[in-house]
Amino acid sequence: MRRSWACALLWLVLAAAPSFANEALEAEVAEIERLGIASSWRDANASIQALSPRLDALSREQRQRVEFVRLRMLGLSGDEVGAMNGLGALLREPLPPALRVRVYSTAISTAANVEEWSRAFVWLDEALADLDRAPQESASLLGVASYLHTLVGESEKARELAMRELALVDQSQDQRAQCLALSDIAIAEEHLGRFRDAERWRRRQIDACVRAGDIVYAANGKYGIGKMLASQGRHDEALGWAEQALVEFGKAGYAAGAWSTRLMLAGSLIESGRDLGRAGRLLADTLKYYRGHEAHLAIAETEHFLARLAEKRGDLVEALVHYKATAAATASAESDARERRLAFLQVQFDTRLKEQQIALLQAEKELAALQVTSTQRRQLLMGAGLGGLLLIAILLTVLLRRSLLERRRYRWQSEHDGLTRLYNYQQVRKLGEAAFAGARRRAQPFTAIVADVDRFKGVNDHFGHAAGDEALRSLGTWITEVVGERGIAGRSGGDEFTILIQDDAAQAEALLQRLRERIEPITVFGKTVHFSISSGVCEANEHVRTLEQLVHEADQALYRAKHGGRNRVVRAGGGEARQSGPAGLVVVGSGIDFGRHASERCLSEIREAEVVLCLVNPMALAMICSLRPDAINLGLHYAPGKDRRETYREIDERIMTEVRAGKRVCAVFYGHPGVFADVPHVVVRKARAEGIPARMEPGISAEACLYADLGLDPGRRGVQSMEATQFMVYDRQLDSASLVLLWQVALAGDLSCTRLHAERDGLTALVDKLLRWYAPEHEVILYEAAWLPIEKPRIERLALRDLPEAKYAEYTTLVIPPRGELRWDSTIAAPQARATQVSPAATH
Repeated sequence: MRRSWACALLWLVLAAAPSFANEALEAEVAEIERLGIASSWRDANASIQALSPRLDALSREQRQRVEFVRLRMLGLSGDEVGAMNGLGALLREPLPPALRVRVYSTAISTAANVEEWSRAFVWLDEALADLDRAPQESASLLGVASYLHTLVGESEKARELAMRELALVDQSQDQRAQCLALSDIAIAEEHLGRFRDAERWRRRQIDACVRAGDIVYAANGKYGIGKMLASQGRHDEALGWAEQALVEFGKAGYAAGAWSTRLMLAGSLIESGRDLGRAGRLLADTLKYYRGHEAHLAIAETEHFLARLAEKRGDLVEALVHYKATAAATASAESDARERRLAFLQVQFDTRLKEQQIALLQAEKELAALQVTSTQRRQLLMGAGLGGLLLIAILLTVLLRRSLLERRRYRWQSEHDGLTRLYNYQQVRKLGEAAFAGARRRAQPFTAIVADVDRFKGVNDHFGHAAGDEALRSLGTWITEVVGERGIAGRSGGDEFTILIQDDAAQAEALLQRLRERIEPITVFGKTVHFSISSGVCEANEHVRTLEQLVHEADQALYRAKHGGRNRVVRAGGGEARQSGPAGLVVVGSGIDFGRHASERCLSEIREAEVVLCLVNPMALAMICSLRPDAINLGLHYAPGKDRRETYREIDERIMTEVRAGKRVCAVFYGHPGVFADVPHVVVRKARAEGIPARMEPGISAEACLYADLGLDPGRRGVQSMEATQFMVYDRQLDSASLVLLWQVALAGDLSCTRLHAERDGLTALVDKLLRWYAPEHEVILYEAAWLPIEKPRIERLALRDLPEAKYAEYTTLVIPPRGELRWDSTIAAPQARATQVSPAATH
């Protein structure tokens, strides 16, 4: 009897052993997943290593779950390419629906991080199709979709997807899902430029991520707060958040987050004027890292901070070098963005095509089912079925052919100019680079031609834009006929054309002669229009080693052809001298952002002048030097502690020296040359007093940018605009019912004209005077216009009493919005007029 009980007990223990073992293995797998969710790379990796000898004991699903965590940790540690390839292989296996969606979410994010955009968008399309099979995982996939839409510029759509994600996770009370959703909303708000909103979402993100135990996303939230504070100019606060994020990213082993934080930390150190040495070291390491990863947008931001650091140190030459590198990296980043956008649109197009094909195949299936079930009308239905199949085949062929034609048409439109049917500027440069490189390898001649229509504006003005379009269209046809297969011809923009041929300059001039003989009058609306072209030719040689330089030299030769009387061909390096007109002075404005604000008249004056002198910001100076390498930088007359009035007199004497030498002089000044500028008015008056022709051309001023950026109309309430120090030292009265602008507020109270920084005493005195008209809590705005297209203007709103604690640049402007309502002047306005309540802007 005892032996029977012992045998039974032994049998129960042996039967339960596999169950206990399975439960233990499942517990280990679950713990690995928990460590993966918390992004604890080292702990998760150690657990996986400990489990590796027993992988054969795991079920297929358990092995897949462990492999997913390993690949996710691999990506977080920096090997994103390896992680992406591993996740792609895992997706080719049969996976449970919930796990498949999680793998898709991580794979899409990883592919986006390494800029495999086609793969990322294809995976996103596949994942959305599986979404209904795993509704519990839909929130994470919506987050990934939001992230990708942000990257392709669909920020509003990204925010909508992120809000849907948050609504789902709020119902589930999943803290980590809430952490991720809040991060997605903050990213979308940041890309929409809503920095304060993004900051609030980031704070919520930190709370949720800490509760969820996700140290990577908690650190990411702190990094996001620091970045938003820096974007608002609150760099002292940003530094503390950046230091916290850097430490936590390091603990988690998340390399990408640590490098992003170093870049933001360096920027805040520079803008706050703290520890510039550390900022330089951080930027040097960061630039090396991002160049190794070819992250062009991050490279542009790093180069911009290096330029700002050089400016802080007073090294304008180094600053100019970094600004040029910023522009180059920005161009590459914009190219990357276009590639992302193209990949996104391509996947959308392919998806629609697949849907059409599926719909057609479904129709075919339905027809076949009717044939099987209709036995009594077999022959009739068979004929109808064959007819239906034939119709479907024809329809499918038509649709496929139409899709192919549409693709070809889109590609053709992306490479050609719609008016002249020649290549567009981008395609000419793309094909030209390859042809130029091939010609240099084979030691063959290569020549660039730049041509444009003489007095094209006159054609448009006198005969209408239809005549101008017809002239360009006809010229494009004649260029195609003359160039044929011998070269690459395209429209560069406006009335300018570029032709590249693998031949010498003599053959290029012969080609142009045939083109000029081909040009004949055109008739538009019964009017005959005559026109001619001028051309510049440059053949590559040992001094011209790039296509960019070759086209530039041909362009300069074109300008000489224009200056020499038009309707002619000028060869670069042909010895033709620049013909000078009578002595004279023209003062032009570069605008605030030279690349967008410089007018055609301004550029023309710069090109045509014998001497160009500049007092502009470093980026504008670099762009002017690309047009005129001989341009003179007047900014070298400034020096720390030097009286600005002495500097102004040196600058106007430098300009007048060139004017008195009988030269045609163009002086370029930042913004509008006649607004808050002493020297331009002085030199114009001096030149005219000496009988020398002088004039001033307007430019876009900081005040014009201010009205546009802040959305203010000076016509509604009127505006008072004056220099801050002048307002302080003179008995100036303010009209608080109008808009008030105080310029150079950082220099308030500086009567020595030597200070270039803000001082608390001067700002306090300014606030004390303003309190005569405004309450301490009256909201004011600190405004700084953007110099570059990649920058945003500074628009910081604060209370009047807080002005002494704010940060200032030399060019910061104080904007004081109106207080109260306009009051009628009872001695002027009649009761009938008051009754109509006419708005001051109604007459505009």
